[in-house]
Amino acid sequence: MAKNNKKRVSRGMTLVELMVVIGIIGVIIALAVPNFAGMQRQARIKAAAQMIAQDLKQIRERALSTSIVHTITFNTAFRKYKVTYVTPNGTFENEYSLGQTTGGNISFGCASGVTGRPPEGWVDAPAGDGIDFPPNDVLQIDNRGGANRGVIYITDGKDSYGIGINSLGRVKIYRYGNGGWF
Repeated sequence: MAKNNKKRVSRGMTLVELMVVIGIIGVIIALAVPNFAGMQRQARIKAAAQMIAQDLKQIRERALSTSIVHTITFNTAFRKYKVTYVTPNGTFENEYSLGQTTGGNISFGCASGVTGRPPEGWVDAPAGDGIDFPPNDVLQIDNRGGANRGVIYITDGKDSYGIGINSLGRVKIYRYGNGGWF
C-alpha cells in the first residue's frame, strides 16, 4: 500500500496577505501619530509649569537661607522672568526663560475660553500678560519665606496652567480643565 505523503512547502506570504499587514500597520500609525504629538505637547507645558514651580521653590529657599528679600519681575513679551536681590556686596540678578528646557510654543497667559482662577489668584485668568500679582505684577519673597499671593499663568494655546504662590510662600501647580482649575 503506497502512502500519499506530500509535504507542503511554504513559499512565504501571498501578495494579498502582505497588503493586509501593511494596511493594518498604516491604520495603527495613522491613529498613533496624532495622539503622540498631543502627548508631547501636553508634556512640554506640564514640564514648563513644573520648572517655574521649582524655580520659585529654590528662590524661596535662597531667600530663607540668606535672609534677603528676592524680587521677581516678568517680561512677558520676551517670555522671561528675572530674580533680583540686594546684598551688602551689591545687586544680583538671575534671568530665566519660559520653556527654556522644554521647548514648545509656551507663553505667559491663558488659552481662549479659560475662566475662573486658582485660590491664590486675584483676578479671573488674565488674558493679557498672564501675571496676577497686584498691584504691579511683581512677586516678592521675603526673608522669612513669605510672599505676596498671586498666580503665574502659562499656555501653549490649547492647555493652560497656573503656578500659584500663597502668602506663606507655598507653591502649587494648577491645570485648567472641565471649566475649572484643579
